[in-house]
Amino acid sequence: MCKVFYRLLCRNIVTIINNIDNCIFVYRKLIGIANMETSMYKNIVTVIRKHRGLSQDCMSLLIQQFPGINTDTLYSILSLEYQKRMKINHIKNLPNINKYWDIYQQAIKKSGKPGIILRIAEQFEVCPCLIAKLILQKYIDEFNFGEQSQINNYLRDTSLIPDVNLSHEVFLCTIYDNLYSPLSETMKHSLGQEYEIKLHKLVVDLNLAFRDEEHLRRYGYDKTPDVKLDVPVAIDGFVINWIESKALFGDQEVHREYTRNQYLSYWNRFGPGLVIYWFGFPKSILEAEEKRFIIKDHMPSNIVHIN
Repeated sequence: MCKVFYRLLCRNIVTIINNIDNCIFVYRKLIGIANMETSMYKNIVTVIRKHRGLSQDCMSLLIQQFPGINTDTLYSILSLEYQKRMKINHIKNLPNINKYWDIYQQAIKKSGKPGIILRIAEQFEVCPCLIAKLILQKYIDEFNFGEQSQINNYLRDTSLIPDVNLSHEVFLCTIYDNLYSPLSETMKHSLGQEYEIKLHKLVVDLNLAFRDEEHLRRYGYDKTPDVKLDVPVAIDGFVINWIESKALFGDQEVHREYTRNQYLSYWNRFGPGLVIYWFGFPKSILEAEEKRFIIKDHMPSNIVHIN
């Protein structure tokens, strides 16, 4: 009976996760979002890099130490820093899959309290869902159950995992992991869509005619900005032909990657434009001689129409 109830509970939660994109936007109080002083940015990064443990605990620490900084900005910086850490730690720990599995099995045999995989993740400084994936991989190999391609499905719906203990352990990982869980991935996607819609509304309010990326793709453009203006405008003396919305903090590495993979293509095709990092950016990414695009943390209202 308990097992049936647990499976029903998991499926209800999965239904909520899958439908989250259709929910109305959550009201979020935005404070402290701005092009950040480099010293403040370095202070935040230092706290993150010194922290040993799970990202959710680090987030709580950041909120406590930097109360004047918007939580979305802190989360975005945290996410970027943990992604860099995971590239090192996760790859380094891939050969330890047998060790993780043995630790998990021993804890199960000793009837360890729930949260076994979470404690393994904290011990080895790897995000819980990444450890859960490795343990699921080993579980499939050991018991010849399912295929490796099903691992992501097990994360999205942990009630599909036949082993009740493992199902509950993976479920806890998806709840506690605020960076790599299916829920967090869905929320990131939803957040990006929210700010694209916000940008479109602001552009309409400014009476600017434009084409969105869906329209441009219908005409064969592969790399498209979120907004392509029909008629260029000037912002701070800079001619703008397109606008790109990024619902994240634009640190040096992120900005460099997007410039190489997206912004330069927009510039080559459409001319100069505007990049918006809604959750801020360090002033160190600003270049006085940059002529291809300008960077803001909001949609400017001081628009000059070009006749």
